[in-house]
Amino acid sequence: MKKNYTVLYIEDEIDNRILVERFLGFEGYKVLTVETGQEGLDKTNEILPDVFLIDFNLPDINGYELIKILNDRVETRNIPKIIFSATLIQKKRTSQGGPDFYIQKPVDVSKLGQKIQYAIEHAKDNGHMFVL
Repeated sequence: MKKNYTVLYIEDEIDNRILVERFLGFEGYKVLTVETGQEGLDKTNEILPDVFLIDFNLPDINGYELIKILNDRVETRNIPKIIFSATLIQKKRTSQGGPDFYIQKPVDVSKLGQKIQYAIEHAKDNGHMFVL
């Protein structure tokens, strides 16, 4: 039986948050959504998700800066981090870390749950960012 994973989705566009929350919720994921990077950091003080799904262009901090902060925190260091963005980004990890995975928008939302499950199950299998 598939575990009910918790996803923390950090995204400033409300339509994207609603769409992802509905599709992943339908697939059995518990989806927590926040609008800014700071809200995402604050939320991790309340609950640790199984995976972070992070938009690159947030209003207060970009996705890479947020991931660096999450990687510096002991409690969130080993949680898989996925950049989920329409922005073309450097598709590799840096020496300071970075996202474990990258999903480019738009994505077929019917396959998003499979991609997230793969990321959770294989987060520590690679030393480089993996494009899903």
